[in-house]
Amino acid sequence: MRTSLVCILVLVGLIFPAPSNASHVELEPCIEIKYCVIAEWDVKSINEPLKEVQAIVENIPGSEIVEIDGDYMHAEVVSKNMEFVDDLEVSYSPGTKKLVIRSEAREGMGKFGVNQKRVDSIKTDLLF
Repeated sequence: MRTSLVCILVLVGLIFPAPSNASHVELEPCIEIKYCVIAEWDVKSINEPLKEVQAIVENIPGSEIVEIDGDYMHAEVVSKNMEFVDDLEVSYSPGTKKLVIRSEAREGMGKFGVNQKRVDSIKTDLLF
């Protein structure tokens, strides 16, 4: 009886892991390339890349981190002039030491390359 209970608890733990043990999150691909940028970087030389990206994002004007869960972070970035909101997502895979970042405009309007500039700026701050 006791063994059965332990087995059930172990299986439940495997099926529904605790949030602190959240695994790598796969980000959605960009559907409309004109308004979305996705990039993947090898970050083997960085000890805690997600924390470093978090510090960079916190310093982006108009940004607010709305979710951090394990190896995933989601921020909203409001443009200075027009008050459009962009979604910025970051996912880190500790197993492969890969960092994936995605920046997408919520509104399907011309963004003058803002998402690409944002991703490039984060890469520069992080890797150089």
